[in-house]
Parts: sequence; structure tokens; C-alpha cells
Amino acid sequence: MSKFAGTSGVESGSSRYPDIDAVQAAKVVERITGNAWSTDAAGNFIYVTPAARGFFGISLESLNSQPDKLGWRQVIHPEDYDAAAVEWRRCLQTGEHYNVEHRMLRASGIYGWARNTGQPIHDGDGAIAGWYGTVIVADYGTSTEAPDMSKRTEAALRVRERQLQQLIDTVPALIWSTTANGTPTYVNKSFAEVTGATLEYMTAPDQSPSLGVVHPEDRAAAREAFLHSVKAGVPYIQRYRQQRAGGNYRWTETRAEPLRDESGTIVKWYGVSSDIHDLITTQEALRESEQHLQQLVETLPALIYCALPDGKPIYRSQRLRQYLGFNLEETDGLGKSRLDGTLDTVIHPDDLAMVKVRYAHSLATGEPYLLRHRLRRFDGVYRWVETRASAMRNGDGEIVQWNGICLDIEDQVHAQEELSRAQENLARSSQAASLAELSASIAHEINQPLSAVMNYSSACQRWLNAEPPNIDRAQKTLDRIVHSANSAADVISRIRALFKQSTDKRDSAELGAVVRQARDLLAEEAGRRRIATVIEGESGLRLVPFDRVQIQQVLVNLMRNGMDAMASVSSERVLHIRACRAGDMVRVEVSDRGRGVQFPDKIFEPFFTTKDQGMGMGLAICRSIVESHGGRLWAEKNEPHGAKFVFTLPLDVAKMP
Repeated sequence: MSKFAGTSGVESGSSRYPDIDAVQAAKVVERITGNAWSTDAAGNFIYVTPAARGFFGISLESLNSQPDKLGWRQVIHPEDYDAAAVEWRRCLQTGEHYNVEHRMLRASGIYGWARNTGQPIHDGDGAIAGWYGTVIVADYGTSTEAPDMSKRTEAALRVRERQLQQLIDTVPALIWSTTANGTPTYVNKSFAEVTGATLEYMTAPDQSPSLGVVHPEDRAAAREAFLHSVKAGVPYIQRYRQQRAGGNYRWTETRAEPLRDESGTIVKWYGVSSDIHDLITTQEALRESEQHLQQLVETLPALIYCALPDGKPIYRSQRLRQYLGFNLEETDGLGKSRLDGTLDTVIHPDDLAMVKVRYAHSLATGEPYLLRHRLRRFDGVYRWVETRASAMRNGDGEIVQWNGICLDIEDQVHAQEELSRAQENLARSSQAASLAELSASIAHEINQPLSAVMNYSSACQRWLNAEPPNIDRAQKTLDRIVHSANSAADVISRIRALFKQSTDKRDSAELGAVVRQARDLLAEEAGRRRIATVIEGESGLRLVPFDRVQIQQVLVNLMRNGMDAMASVSSERVLHIRACRAGDMVRVEVSDRGRGVQFPDKIFEPFFTTKDQGMGMGLAICRSIVESHGGRLWAEKNEPHGAKFVFTLPLDVAKMP
């Protein structure tokens, strides 16, 4: 029975005869015959196969319950027991093989003839370590005469051999065997069907294995490995591409174990070839994927690292190693943890405390880590970086690793600093521009009444120098000089009020009076330019409380612009002022018959002007004043030609009839 101990499929340790124990041997026999047993060196049963216990209806405990330690007494026929017992005791003393024919009691209560054989197992020192054997039962009735057991045993063995052959042929594995020197002796049915190779094809002319089903590129290595195993007597294991019946090749792992006789001499090799093509292709795909990810990590323009759940660094990308100038293990001998040693070495001293606090918080809570700090480069230079880290978790939500990335933001930080400085400079420039705009606005607003003062002064001088002096006209001109001077004083007063954040002096004067007053202020100038001023509209229009001086400034500015627009016009020059009600608003129109507005989209922008001596602030100031009173100011085309400036102001509906 020992020749089956080295068959492919038996574990590596049980294939060498001297090392096999009795139970293992019994189990090998069990797979072949079913009725196997084993004992220790003294004959105490230590294992009986389930098939045998069921067939004979006896337990392992009952076999060991006999005082004389001959447990077979319960199942051996009383007439045959003494002879069997004597032989068994003799074998236990001498170590010879046990081989006895006798009748045995079955679970059904009927005795039947059986051959009970056993042989010893020796330990490394040659001492008997146990016994294993088998019971071959033949159903030959209940005759008291011993049958011709040798022939019947041979028949039973042939049946068992045929069953074993069927088992080997139906196993989904490629099984083969060779002689001790490697000459192929057998391939199972699966081997022939899968590879399309016969035993003759697998045998070379010199009786060595041809290895014809092995891929040509793998054949030399496979042959060398097998010959080495045959020569050295060591197990054979090799991976190669094996040809299939269709001509394609699939990766295969082949293992072989030697079968040894009682003296330890190799008598045969048994092998099995397993298809591992899917495993190999999956591993190759996995390696390619890992290589791709590794290349991706190494080529990303970032510094990447990994750490254990407690923060201990376990990986740095090549770019990070080059950036820092040292490897992971180089901080291990500093008398502190790898994490603390790394942080103390690479973090700027001014940032170190904050980095440790934030890192400890993330490790304790599992929250993502994000911080900007300075990192020491290999040359000792500290550069600003942004470090981010997130926890990688398993299916149970437990943190198994931290993955982090550092981005060098030194240039970005400097750019932000430059931007901040530029914004500060821009703010100062804007303040200067605002101051210049304010100065220009003040100059523009004061220039209007001062110009009127100068014009009226010249007119007064002419009336006084006339022959005879026109005292009445001079007096009226002086009144206008006083009024213009007061207007300039009012402008200064409003500007001072603005800086003092005082409340505007607003009243509910009737709009028509303000319009007429503005016309009177420009009457002398309009007469000199031969421009007719026409006022029309509803009377009694009262606005919500408004700043009379500012609205008058708007009217004067728009009227003077209309006069300037008609300076080059030779036809009739008429400046038309119209005020009317438009819902809850008052609509005021100042139209001229000049050439119209050339740049309607820009005329309200500060410092934009079409005049040679203009400052470009008049319309911008007018719009600001109107909008501060809750109205709007815009320009339209006048028909048939010229420009029309329109502004609205809120109407005091409660005081309207």
C-alpha cells in the first residue's frame, strides 16, 4: 500500500516514506480502499476510517476497551480470533508485516471473509512509530471455510485499481508519472484531452521527457529544473506556458513529488499540472496597474507621501525624497518617533508647533489635514508649501493609511505678496485720483459763479463808463455780482458740510423759481452770445425737500453746455427749458439746437470732455447730484437737431393739489 503515499496531491511532508505517520498513511489508504486503520507502536488504535467504523458498526473507543488491547476481538469471528491475535502480537514484536485472512462481523450482524493487512511506520531513528493497514472485504457469503482469498483479493484489487484509474481520469487536473530516471510512464485522460499529447509524444527517443507541450521559450528552463529534481531527489515545481489542443498556450504550474520505497529509494515520480493562466494574467494586469500608478505618482508635479494610522511615515515619492534630501529611515536613530524626527527636521521652527497641533488633531479625529507652512529643502532653503492629507479607510470604516501631498507654493506666495503690494499702491493711487477728482469738482463748481462775477463786473464797468453812466443797469449788474458771489460761497459751504458730514440744507421750494433763477444767472452771458432762453412748463411743481443750490448748479451746468454747443451754429439759437410732471416724478428737459452729442456713452464719465478748455467734470457732478436726490440724468437726441438733457426728481405728491 505504500506506493500510493507519494501520489500527486498528498501534502509535501507526507510524501517521504520515513516521515509519514500512521494516521496519514491510513488516510492515504482510506482514499483508495475506504476501510483503513492505524495504531500506535503498542497496538492501541488511534484512527479508524469512517467507512470502516460504519461498515463494522464499531467505534474507536470500543476497539481500545479490551483488557488485552486486542480490540479486534469484537469484530473477528471467535473461531478465527486466536490465530489472528497470535499473528498480531508476533508482528508487534518483530515489526513484520501483518497479513491475515479471517471472518469479520459486519454492522448487519453477518460475518464475512476479509483480508486484514498492516505494516509498521518507522521514525527517523528506525524505531517503529506506529502501524497502518486496511481491511479488504469480499462478499462471499457466510461459509465457514476460508475461500481462495488470493485470487479474490486480486480481483478486488483490480476493481479498486479500475476505480482509482477512473478517479484519476475524472479529476480536473493534468496528472502524469515517470520512472525514477524521468522516463514518462503515464498521462491521465485530462492531460491527453487538454494538451492533445499522448504518452508517446511526451517521450523523447532517448526515453527522456520531450516536454513537447512546453512553450519553446520556456522549455530549456523547465527541462533543467526537472533534471535537477530527478538527480537531487527534491520536489519539482515550475511555471511555464503549456500548449493546448487548439494550439494556444496557457500558463501552467507543474509540481511533482518522488515516490520512495521502504529503503528511501525513489521508484517513481508523480506530477500534476494546474492551469494558472487566469492567475498569471491577473497578476500581470495588477503589476501593470501598480506600475502605471507608481509612474503616475512619481511623475506628478507634487510631493507625495503615505503614513500609518498613527502617522508614522512609510512611503515617500522619489520627488519628495529628492526634495528633502534624505530617506525615511534616516530619522529613526534620533531618539524620537519617525514622525517627530521628520517634522523636527523639515518644518520651519516658526511653523513647527502649529504643524504638530494640526497633525495630531487629524490623527485623533480622522479629519483631513490642510495647512500652509515652510518646508526645508535639501539645500537648507525653506520654501512655502501647502500640505494636504486624507485618511484611507477599510470596509469597516477604520483608518488603514494616511495619504498626503505637498504642493510647492513659494512662487504663489510671492505673487500674492506682490499682488497685495500692487493693491495697496492702487488704493493709494485711487485715493490720489479721488482727491484730484474732488479738487477738479471743487474748481469746476467754483469756476461757474466766479466766471459770472467776472462777466458781470465787466458789464458793470461798461455801464459806469458810458456817457452818461447808466446807473440803473450798473446797479442791476452789481446785484447779479453779489448773487454770483453768494453762489460761490454756497458751493464752499456745501463742500465744507460734506467734509464735516453735516446734513444737506434742503427745502421744498417751488421748482419754477429755481429754474428762473438759474436763467437769470446766465441772462447776461446768453444775451452776449445772442441766445434766446425759453422756459415753459407747469407751475406749482414742488419737489420733495431738495438742495436748491445743487439743483441750481445742475441747471446752470446743463444750460451753459447748451450755449457752448450752439457757439458755432449760425442759424437760430434757442435754449429751451421745460419742466412737467411725469407720474410721481418731475421731468426737466434742457435742449439746444447745436450739433448733438458725439459720445453719448462717455459724456458722463469723469474727466471726459469734448471742449478744448473743459475739465470733463460737469456732467459727472450733475449726475451725482441728481442721483443723490433720487433721480436720473441722461441725454437724448433733440428734434430736428441738437441735444436734449433730461433729468428727473421726486415729486412731493402730498403737497400737490
